[in-house]
Amino acid sequence: MNPLRLHLLGLPNAPVSEKYSLDGFAAAGHRFSRMMKSLGHHVILYGAEGSDAPCSEFVQLISEKERTQLLGNAQYQHAIMDERYPLWQLGNSRGAAEVSRRKQAGDFLLTIGGWSQSPIFHFNPELLAVEYSIGYEGSFADHRVFESYAWMHESYGRQGIRDGRFFDTVIPVPFDPSHFPFADKPDDYFLYVGRLIERKGIGIACQAATAAGVKLKIIGHGGDTKFITGGHEYLGAVDWRLRNELMAKARAVFTPTIYLEPFNCAAVEAQMCGTPVISTDWGGFTETVEQGRTGFRCSYLGEFVRATRDVENLDRNYIRDRALAKYSMHVLRHDYDRYLNRLTKRWKAGWNALD
Repeated sequence: MNPLRLHLLGLPNAPVSEKYSLDGFAAAGHRFSRMMKSLGHHVILYGAEGSDAPCSEFVQLISEKERTQLLGNAQYQHAIMDERYPLWQLGNSRGAAEVSRRKQAGDFLLTIGGWSQSPIFHFNPELLAVEYSIGYEGSFADHRVFESYAWMHESYGRQGIRDGRFFDTVIPVPFDPSHFPFADKPDDYFLYVGRLIERKGIGIACQAATAAGVKLKIIGHGGDTKFITGGHEYLGAVDWRLRNELMAKARAVFTPTIYLEPFNCAAVEAQMCGTPVISTDWGGFTETVEQGRTGFRCSYLGEFVRATRDVENLDRNYIRDRALAKYSMHVLRHDYDRYLNRLTKRWKAGWNALD
């Protein structure tokens, strides 16, 4: 397959870097750029100062001084993604101009920012527009990659799309296997990983652990410790290396999100470590958690309590092997490669292509 030219937009609130591990968008952008560059594609990355993702060319849109000034008191992982805000307005105006200077016929323009970066696309309408990992509301592009089928269908329903879209697809969130250690024999604790907000299920995790009489450690940010009950241990927002070590040694990881989760990275990251997941039974979990094999999807307190016992019977080697086969960036980069090359047919026969 021929190398493609990809204009990849980072978000203005954080550099495209693994150093910003609490910002899923920053980490996802880093992995995507790395995957596409490894396949020989020409990646032009646009973003905030400090972006360090592998690319063919980096174009700085936002300086560190501008970023911190325009974010105000908000931390980068809590920044509101909205084109009406000054930080996004500045990034969009510069992005539209810089893309226009570099674009060539047949180029792609890609974002993970949804509607917040749509002005850049409106200014460059002749490029193939792709949202490459949709786990958010507000998707708009002609070509969309969703993180799960559950979220694809939810998004279509929200937007009143009643028929399928032939050039959309689903590719799960990819991860770097080298980041996730494996522990054959876990320690005596369970782990909650997620924001400290009620809809992420922190209360359910605490209630279930208390009812089961098991030890629970909690990793999270962005909320209120009032949701932590039962005297369980709160570790704060730790860096990704310590978080992954704690996940690998946990008996299981709780991800009992109340809302329809588009994907939930923590559930898959736990499985990359070989650690079972205890989740709710909707949204992305229906695709990422294999019931009774890699974890348990639960519907009421008794099932959550029983899951804390039954996870002891699960094969942690199987859990890890399945996760590596389904979610490794070294596997999924080829799914992206096939999809983007499929989109090049839009320049010619499109749906009517017979090859």
